[in-house]
Amino acid sequence: PLRLQRLGTLFLSFAFAVVGLGVSINARVKANQAVNEVHDAAPKGATVNVNTKDISDVGSVVLAGCALQVVLSALFIVFVFFPRRTTALFLRVQGWSLYFCGVWLLATLIPFDVFYATRQAQVSATLDGISVPAAEIQSIEQALGLSPYYKDASYLKLVAILPWFALLFAVIAGFVLQLAAGYISFGDS
Repeated sequence: PLRLQRLGTLFLSFAFAVVGLGVSINARVKANQAVNEVHDAAPKGATVNVNTKDISDVGSVVLAGCALQVVLSALFIVFVFFPRRTTALFLRVQGWSLYFCGVWLLATLIPFDVFYATRQAQVSATLDGISVPAAEIQSIEQALGLSPYYKDASYLKLVAILPWFALLFAVIAGFVLQLAAGYISFGDS
């Protein structure tokens, strides 16, 4: 039941989860490159510590949620093409699995967006064992054209926006799967 609708919503769920996964991986790579750029710009004898653990940890969980949604959506698309014996319970489990992905993304995208909008990387440095003042660190950041604020990183902006579409289509696909299960349960197919 609702084979075309299931296929369409599962494909959109898959596609936007791939987009979310892609921008999450891209953000991790570019964030590592930015930290390496700061370390490379440090003079000899200086030790620079860039702490982005808050947004990095949440971003990793967003990445994992998108990856799970990619795998589940792809698997459920295969089930549409090869329906061995589609039961209402089987469709309900699929729907609840995608609801779980939606809740996972909701629970991680909210803190990610809050961190993105309000926080910054914690940068500290020492030069031959002597702590460098925060004002000096800020002037060096400005001279290098770097900003410690997460909201200034375009690659993080993509992660703050695009995975929301994966969440949306996970919920829509879950709803369509639940609706298809209802057609089987009530004999309207």
